[in-house]
Amino acid sequence: MAEGDTGGVRSGGQAQGDAFSKREAANEDLYVRQKEMEKLAALKKKIEEHKKHLEELEKNVAETIARKE
Repeated sequence: MAEGDTGGVRSGGQAQGDAFSKREAANEDLYVRQKEMEKLAALKKKIEEHKKHLEELEKNVAETIARKE
């Protein structure tokens, strides 16, 4: 294959390919980390919503018990 053909060796040799591969892997790792952080934030938000709902239910139960006494 000639230089520049698909699958051909880049000018600069193996070292340049390694640098590109490392940068690409780092970008992929960053993307995955950002997606995980987004999922974590969504889970934290959902937990807070459930906590508020649980507090409302506990309040309703306490009020119901107080009325019956």
